[in-house]
Amino acid sequence: MSSLRNLTLTAAVAAAALVPAGAAQAATVLSVEPVPTRVAAWNGTVMWSQLDRATGDYRLVKSVDGGPPAPVAVAERAGGPFDIDLGTNRSGSTYAVYTRGGDIYRLGVATGVETKITKLSSPTLAERDPTIQRGEIAFIRREGGYDQLRIGNTTSGSTGSRFLVKRRSILGAELAIKQVSYVERSGATSVVHVRNIATGHDQAVYRASSGGANFAAVTRPTYDPEANAFVWARKNLGAGTGNRIVRYQLPGSRFGYAPGSPRYNSTAWAGPQLGVATASSLDGGDGVNSCDDAGIHYCQVTVTGPLSFTLKP
Repeated sequence: MSSLRNLTLTAAVAAAALVPAGAAQAATVLSVEPVPTRVAAWNGTVMWSQLDRATGDYRLVKSVDGGPPAPVAVAERAGGPFDIDLGTNRSGSTYAVYTRGGDIYRLGVATGVETKITKLSSPTLAERDPTIQRGEIAFIRREGGYDQLRIGNTTSGSTGSRFLVKRRSILGAELAIKQVSYVERSGATSVVHVRNIATGHDQAVYRASSGGANFAAVTRPTYDPEANAFVWARKNLGAGTGNRIVRYQLPGSRFGYAPGSPRYNSTAWAGPQLGVATASSLDGGDGVNSCDDAGIHYCQVTVTGPLSFTLKP
């Protein structure tokens, strides 16, 4: 009981340190992790990776409606946390997608059934960072010095994936109903794009640029179906200001802003009540030494609680 109490106190102190003023009371710590991780969320379900110290690989866990983490019965992933995304199949059930060994896998969250998506997985090239919505799966494939963003489905008539866009560096992508958002890294600038899947119209809607002593970046956008919006975090490590959770509503191209943190290394919209699920580290990075400083442990998974997007940029 003593060690559990100490862990709880450590989590509470760390949460207060990394969640900005105005949001600290609402934040709930779901898990304290030994190393940085990344989160995915959909409709009250949050999933993330935990380091298995015995194997050095990562296992998958989930929390439902803010509850304690429970193990997910799939094989562990080597080489880093699961590059997981949550969305739906064609009938609206919650599904997860991720890669293992460079191939795409799909998981029915309710059933626990995992399927390797051979129609979309190249036999010679590696896929990463898949995203799912209404049964379609988009993903990134590296070829010829470029990242390709591709999309496909697994229906009986599917012939594989089709090309959407290529860039020197695509950090991640997220599917909505008619659009896909992706983050392009160009020099010292992270650019959030929104692309209409049917027409190919591609617009850079947001930029985060580094300069001087400030390093600016954004997390991978995720989809908020209630607001029909993409949500991501902008982090300014060094500046100390302008750290925001950003919501870009597709109808009207409207922006809203809520309190953020420079320590977020991954975020995902979990629903109106849970708000944004976050994974954090000391410097907002993924390094295994990015967890502890001055007696505070920063690597944890939280949910912000309900958010009001009323701040200035």
